[in-house]
Amino acid sequence: MPESIDKAPRHDDAMGWSATAISYRRGEVDPPHYHLEGQLLFATTGVMLVETADRRWVIPPQRALWIPPLMIHSYRLLSRTELRAVYVSRSLLSECDEFTHSNRVHIINASPLVKELIAGLFSAEYNASTERKMALLLMEIICEAPSAATELPVPMDQRLFRAIRELMLSQRWGASLTDVADIANMSERTFSRLFLRDTGFSFRTWKQRARIYASLDLLSEGVPVKQIAWQLGFSCPAAFSASFRAVMGVAPGEF
Repeated sequence: MPESIDKAPRHDDAMGWSATAISYRRGEVDPPHYHLEGQLLFATTGVMLVETADRRWVIPPQRALWIPPLMIHSYRLLSRTELRAVYVSRSLLSECDEFTHSNRVHIINASPLVKELIAGLFSAEYNASTERKMALLLMEIICEAPSAATELPVPMDQRLFRAIRELMLSQRWGASLTDVADIANMSERTFSRLFLRDTGFSFRTWKQRARIYASLDLLSEGVPVKQIAWQLGFSCPAAFSASFRAVMGVAPGEF
């Protein structure tokens, strides 16, 4: 990654945390940077593609991503996104004795309690002492939460990545193997072989999962299932619901 900068908001050790709320348009990019503090990224709406030196994650609204202090990262917005970022100082992290994996990037499920605590840190209803306790409780919950499965592996090969980035940004869900292989400037056979090696999925299976991930953003905004099925290129709402259950383990209305 290119040279990075420290973009962390300033807060003193007594407070131990700070936060920012940012609205992004589809396709915007936050270039490589790092923070002195640990960072919890959470989108109330929208889907992010987050990248570090050796990994990429697709983060829908129902997930949160923990990024350790000094970890260089960047992200691209795959849809209109309302981002909430909570920054936690090392002094506050040191109070979380059980947070044994605080030094690695990982995804957690954003439970209702996690969402409420994040929302509370952006509210003006509480005094500084209460807010700090809320931030500490949030860290305690995160340290107990199991890492969520990535579920949508993103290829690290730059040619493959260019192709699937174009697919996701432009919502070209009807794109064929021929289409994406052309974007990657390789034969279908080579694309298929490298894609399976890089992600563990065939392109067809991966695209099905990518459509389900895209649906999470639409579901979070209250878009009807019938409209989502049509928008993402499913033959009917029943086909979408069946695919959703196969990937997520529950029906769309239960997620």
